[in-house]
Amino acid sequence: MITEVDLKHLRRCVELARTALEKGDEPFGSVLVSGDGRVLQEDHNHVAGGDHTQHPEFNLARWAAANLTPEERS
Repeated sequence: MITEVDLKHLRRCVELARTALEKGDEPFGSVLVSGDGRVLQEDHNHVAGGDHTQHPEFNLARWAAANLTPEERS
């Protein structure tokens, strides 16, 4: 079931996607949220520069691997 908190984070993803589109990129946004609901990191698409690995979900995964413990990532 989708909660109001889930919808809040989803709306933020849409805002980030809009930002990407305004910057000439494809409209994708991602938010990484902790188990207790804190926003840990967020990003939007950056593939317009030619590096097609710069999707926000990849960037958040790389950030999590570098900045969170295995326990925090579970």
